[in-house]
Amino acid sequence: MSKESEDTQTATDADIEPEVPETSETAASSEADVQVSDQTPTSEGRWLPMLLAGLAMLATAGVGWFGWTEFARLEQQIQSLAQQVESVSGIQTQLAATDNRLQGLTDELSRLGGEIQRSDARNQAVIDRVESVADALARAQVDTRTSYTLAEAEYLLKIADQRLLVERNPETAQTLMRTAQQLLGQLEDGRLLPVREALAADIQALDRVEMVDVLGVQAQLLALDSALDDLTLPVRRLMEPVEDTGVASEALADQWLARLQEYIRIREVDAPIAPLVTASDAGRAREILRLNLEQIKVALIREDQRLFDAGITQALRLIAHYFSVQDPAGASVLDALQGLQGTPVVQVIPDAASGLRALKRYREARLADRALTSEVSE
Repeated sequence: MSKESEDTQTATDADIEPEVPETSETAASSEADVQVSDQTPTSEGRWLPMLLAGLAMLATAGVGWFGWTEFARLEQQIQSLAQQVESVSGIQTQLAATDNRLQGLTDELSRLGGEIQRSDARNQAVIDRVESVADALARAQVDTRTSYTLAEAEYLLKIADQRLLVERNPETAQTLMRTAQQLLGQLEDGRLLPVREALAADIQALDRVEMVDVLGVQAQLLALDSALDDLTLPVRRLMEPVEDTGVASEALADQWLARLQEYIRIREVDAPIAPLVTASDAGRAREILRLNLEQIKVALIREDQRLFDAGITQALRLIAHYFSVQDPAGASVLDALQGLQGTPVVQVIPDAASGLRALKRYREARLADRALTSEVSE
């Protein structure tokens, strides 16, 4: 359209100026101007649409890219908002469940609070009852320390009586009785005087008991038991005959008998001759002597004076008959047994429970007085 308008304008200009005479130069310049004017608008019209079209395409591409970017961003925001909405819904659901649990816990706490109040009421009632019972016991047992001291003294006296009956040990019993006497001395009660007198009499009776050194005697017997292996036979022992039927032995025997006839006298006696001791007899005697020592130990523990003396006598007889009492071992064993001969092994334990019986009577009377006092107060 721009080209046609230019042609129309040119034609109009030509129609308007017909009357001017044209020279050759004028005509030539006119033609040149027409050609230049025709060429200029044609090149401009060719590049301008292309430039505009390119700009439009770039603008369209930019707008499309920007729109796509915004769409993607909006879609992401929408997804994010949807997730947030879902999380908010979940949180709301959790909050609702938490509210329900809190309500349940509140109800449970209310129920427990009621039970605690009821339990407190019951505990208070129990405490009141215990306090009342404690007050009653305190009133009934004003002298608790005295009761404990008396019970301890009675226990010590019971142990002392058991030691006398089982172990037959007066020393331990005296120690326990003196401890009980000290405990009774801590109580300022004149009614305990008969109890303390009886207890002092028991202690004095035990002081008069002859003590037997059981451990010392047992130690001596144990030493004798180890010394039995050192005992030797007497010097004159019966030699076992040697069997020899040869002629040389008979001649030698005749020669020795001929020489001994100058020193030996043969006499007839009415009393039987005591046989000599052999080594086998000595071994059996040693074992019998060991058994005899064990019998002496048992008699010592059982306080059997008759059995103890019989064992000592038999041991002395065995030592003197089967072993040499001239050697140091035999002499020491013989001296030890002779030293033990006549040793008293029986302890006469008197009745030392009068203090215990007196204390029991005192406690029974005291309990009766307390019971009577409580009945009167009620």
